[in-house]
Amino acid sequence: MNKNLVARKIVAMARGIVVLDENVSGMEAELNNRNIRVVPIPKGTDDDIIKKHYLPGRTLITANSAHFVDDASSYEYGIIALDKVKFKDPKSLATIVSAAFVREQLWSKAHGFIIELDDKGNGKVRNLTD
Repeated sequence: MNKNLVARKIVAMARGIVVLDENVSGMEAELNNRNIRVVPIPKGTDDDIIKKHYLPGRTLITANSAHFVDDASSYEYGIIALDKVKFKDPKSLATIVSAAFVREQLWSKAHGFIIELDDKGNGKVRNLTD
């Protein structure tokens, strides 16, 4: 079987493809363990570059959502906001993010949305418009 075809199938079966803001970058391994693929961003990349080149068609996980909300519908990306979550342990954060992906079926949402999670992983999806 063609290796490229296998790689595409593996990515296609992932729960989602996300971009991690550097303030939550420690979650990458835990998210991969939960079948959520992470697109790496070089540390220190400017927010405008992230918005234009890394986020379109993907979901951003951040603890600093204010910098990204205004452009989410224009660049067609979703946001999982962890601003209200007090704990910062990567395993616990990945657990509530993964649960939200499944509960809210985030892989199927039109981009331009935000879900603000609390310590228990509760949150409601809100569509963002220009």
